Amino acid sequence: MEVQFPLICVLRDEFDILPAFLNHYRSIGVTSFYFVDTGSSDGTRNYLLNQNDVQLYTADGGYPQANAGVDWVNEIGQQHCIGKWTIVVDADEFLQLPRTELPVSLVEITQLLQAELAFALYTPSIDFFANNLSSALEQPASLEELIALTPNFVPYSCFRKQQTVAFPFFELRSEARAKISKKQSYLVRSHKIPLVYWRPDFRYLRSTHSCAPLPLSDKCGYLFHFKYRPGFELRLERELENPDRMNADVYGISKAILKNQKDIIAHTSQTADVDGFYESDWLSYGGFLETWKRENRTKANYFEVFARQKTPSDDVLEDNLERLTQTFSWRFTRPLRSFLFKRGLLRHDHYPERLKFGHHPVADQTVAIYESFWWLITGPLRVPVAAYRLVLWHKLKSWRKASRR
Repeated sequence: MEVQFPLICVLRDEFDILPAFLNHYRSIGVTSFYFVDTGSSDGTRNYLLNQNDVQLYTADGGYPQANAGVDWVNEIGQQHCIGKWTIVVDADEFLQLPRTELPVSLVEITQLLQAELAFALYTPSIDFFANNLSSALEQPASLEELIALTPNFVPYSCFRKQQTVAFPFFELRSEARAKISKKQSYLVRSHKIPLVYWRPDFRYLRSTHSCAPLPLSDKCGYLFHFKYRPGFELRLERELENPDRMNADVYGISKAILKNQKDIIAHTSQTADVDGFYESDWLSYGGFLETWKRENRTKANYFEVFARQKTPSDDVLEDNLERLTQTFSWRFTRPLRSFLFKRGLLRHDHYPERLKFGHHPVADQTVAIYESFWWLITGPLRVPVAAYRLVLWHKLKSWRKASRR
């Protein structure tokens, strides 16, 4: 019986890259494609309807309400992918399987993952940039042609690495977009989990950056990201016609990258083909694979899940608690809380951090934060952030109106 390898993708207006996308994933062993089209007007739908191995769903709008498309992905996964190794990617993402001595397909790689009791594959997400982002759209037929058109990739040396409290316990953040755009604080999360063995209890959470905890392979793939391919400026302006998949921060960064695209060469490495990437610092001695083998704590965590009879939702709560405690308002007032508590000037129920040191359940720690008066009095510190996001949203609306003139 043939092993099935489905792929799920939510997309809109990606006609230019689809021939290369389908060709690449068929070549590594994908047997069926499930696309959710969210309102394409560039020929994407008709093209996909003519593919024998494609199941096409349409959803005109509702992308934000569907948790940035993750709800659709999870629904399709539950209906069609249980018990199967499944790829979940965007249309501009091309998965490179773990490097071995001989070329391999999904059949061989998933057998290797199963042999080490791994249920998913962790991958860095690596931006590729065209030499001219304002050029006309191209339609490459293969990954090799796409790389020839988009030859500048972010080297491993341009990534920040950090351990995290929540799954997957290690994150990468690319500095390239920040450096090119001159927005130094914009460090985009640059890792995903695009290949998973779909079990009944598996879910992606906010995106393929985050999912229900499971043991990840000590091997790693590489996710080539071709957002900044030829025709980028044209696609960006088209997005303004229906910006439900865009936020103002992303649009502002994209405009800044367009403005400063002459600096792309200075912050990237260049390659003419896939082999050139594999000769880069990503796979050199001391490269990412060695780092990942050392930092991968997901298997030990999965053992702990069973040993302590935790549930995946516990890890989701830990992720939410970390986000809550890393807000500026909470970090800014933490030294004052500690000072007052240690001197007996603050009641214990208004020092939520005490629960962390006592290893109390994550849910109790979260409730303690909300019930302390500190959450109320730090509210004014959170107002500027909310106001800033509101201003950015109105800017996005004005940019959209201006583009229509």
